[in-house]
Amino acid sequence: MVERNSTFPAPLWRYDHNGYSDCRGFRRFLIIALCLLALPAWAQSSSVDARKVFIELSTDKAELYVQEQLLLTVQLYFSNGLIRGELSEPVSNNAVIESLGPQQEYARVRGDQRYRMIERRYAVYPQIPGQLSLAPLEFEGSFRGASGRLKILRSSEQLFDLPVKDIPPQFSGSVWLPATGLTLEESGLPNDNRVTSGANLTRQLTLRAKGLPDATLAPFPAQTTPGMRSYPEPAKRATDISAEGLTSILQQASALVPVQAGELRLPEVRVPWWDTASDSEKVAIIPERVLVVAPGSDFNAQVQAQAPAVAAFDGKLNEYGDDADPELDVNDQGNTGSGAFWPWLALFMAVGWSITAGSFWRAKRSRYRANKATKSDAGADDSELYKELLAAAGNNNPDTPRLLLRWMNLQYPGKGFQSWRQVAEFCHLPPLTDALTTLEQRRYSTEQPLEDNASNNPAQLQQAIRELARRPASQAANNGLSPLYPPAIDASQR
Repeated sequence: MVERNSTFPAPLWRYDHNGYSDCRGFRRFLIIALCLLALPAWAQSSSVDARKVFIELSTDKAELYVQEQLLLTVQLYFSNGLIRGELSEPVSNNAVIESLGPQQEYARVRGDQRYRMIERRYAVYPQIPGQLSLAPLEFEGSFRGASGRLKILRSSEQLFDLPVKDIPPQFSGSVWLPATGLTLEESGLPNDNRVTSGANLTRQLTLRAKGLPDATLAPFPAQTTPGMRSYPEPAKRATDISAEGLTSILQQASALVPVQAGELRLPEVRVPWWDTASDSEKVAIIPERVLVVAPGSDFNAQVQAQAPAVAAFDGKLNEYGDDADPELDVNDQGNTGSGAFWPWLALFMAVGWSITAGSFWRAKRSRYRANKATKSDAGADDSELYKELLAAAGNNNPDTPRLLLRWMNLQYPGKGFQSWRQVAEFCHLPPLTDALTTLEQRRYSTEQPLEDNASNNPAQLQQAIRELARRPASQAANNGLSPLYPPAIDASQR
């Protein structure tokens, strides 16, 4: 008889004294084996559900300077079974974020699965050195499962923190301009630099900066030239929006009148800026220009020729003044025959004018009541946004222009405002324009920080917003101008 080794495990089958089999050990083994086989299938099913939607974030650089442009790309991937969804916007307390046009939609393949992809691009401008942090971007949507019931999908992604460098100490300019490219051009003056005394000249300076909003471009300083009168015009600003970022344009024209013959020197124009591509300072320069001014002989002769004519005309007026009564008598005699016609014509025109004025008043009153009713209905929905806007304006918050844009789009759904400058042009409210322009300029200035509330005058901005809220919709619409940018070019979300 063979002796059993006691180190062997107990058999799966064993018999008791009645001859019945006990298979409890075998059943345990079978359950464990089935669980191990089912785990990959469960993991694969969970992974497929989780990959029905996901977010990817990317930037064009790993570090940047304060107020330098950062291009942020947000890509949302989702399967075709998605019914609806909502993707949040990037938000930061220490950065200004501008949307770079409407979102784009593509088809992409990841692994073995086909996705629809929505891409949004943003320009981010950090306002303080240190670390740039963005709030997580979140997506929530629903899809219909195999059973026909709606299921909720959620996804979230956060951008890693980016280091933000301070303004380099070797920068020599008074206005910090970190850009990928900057050009300065001059036009309007004759190429040969020869002019005549008394001639009207126009000199236009154009500054273009890639990677900066137009609020960062300061107007050119006034320059005086002996023997030359200068009449500068207000600067004009514009911003071109593309998928590659913002390109700002500043144009400023000056009317020049040389009043002295000889050589007149127009001093050079210098604009220091920081080239972010080479990480070095550069200076855009318009060199000094020497105008050769010839005496205005033709102009003086014309003035001398006009002097006798003016004297003769004055003498003729004096002669008519002495004989005024005979002339009036002749005119009165010639018009007596038609004197009865004019009272009837005046009466007819007065009645017509009264009817027109009454119709216009009734139509205007009807529109005012309709707009007032519409505004009162919408007021309950945007009251919280209005309070947030006033609070941001009082604290000189960089998000004030963005909040104003959202609030105005709620007030006027059909306008589709894309920038706060469009809002200012539409409302024609100079205090609002001045306050927002000052806020933008001081935000990018190296001499006056954003925290200088006294110079920024937040109360003026709050008062302008309250005045805008009290305006009837018809009044703002009548004062509105055409949009600054077409909807296809400008940003669709702010």
